[in-house]
Amino acid sequence: MMGCLTRTDERSLASSSVLEHQVANSSLQMDYDVELSDDLFRVRGSLLYPMNSSLDYLLLNATLRKGGLPSLSTKYLLMEVEPNRDYSFEICKSVRLALGEYDCTLQAEGPHGVLAEEERRVSLVSSRTKQAADLDDSWTDIGEAIFWQKVEEEENERERDERDELERKAQDQSSQTSETSNDSSLVQASLGLQEEDLQFVGSVTSKKYHRSDCRYAQKIKPENLIRFESVEDAKAQGYLPCKVCSP
Repeated sequence: MMGCLTRTDERSLASSSVLEHQVANSSLQMDYDVELSDDLFRVRGSLLYPMNSSLDYLLLNATLRKGGLPSLSTKYLLMEVEPNRDYSFEICKSVRLALGEYDCTLQAEGPHGVLAEEERRVSLVSSRTKQAADLDDSWTDIGEAIFWQKVEEEENERERDERDELERKAQDQSSQTSETSNDSSLVQASLGLQEEDLQFVGSVTSKKYHRSDCRYAQKIKPENLIRFESVEDAKAQGYLPCKVCSP
């Protein structure tokens, strides 16, 4: 089994009443999809030859037309096609095409002529696959609200995933209560000095409050920024702690 690519062959694009008659009487089953991109023409699918005898070869000719005029043709060759067996194929060619509507014809030809011929309509539109990786100052209030909603959903999912892990560790931690308590006191004493220099902020479009150095806090638009005097102040106004910075 092998495949090859060729230039457009005008002779392969011609049709006749003889070929049409052969196509009409063929039992070759063929299914395929056509894909067009800025630099690639691809046809892939499968076929089945439900006959009693095998074929020495089967030549697939994919032709792309725009406005009735042939744009290109590419071929794929299958050798020793066995009966009642599924064959997959993929025909591709690097090419530059103009935007618009195209007709793709796939023709299957054996040693005795054309066995099948089908046509698909496909469109080539401008590619818009690139998206902004980070939010910037130009995002709208609606966009910001959607962003915070996604953040909250991610935090809820993370919390569900961590819940089982926390419960599993609970028994181990209970046996080390004394040691953990001493370590926690040292950590809290250290954090207590740092928190005096920290600020707590939130957004009018969200119900989460953050440390001022949280990566989500830096995404809040200036006009939507709310500052809290303390954690208690944030909670009193109905805000919940961020699961990322844990204020």
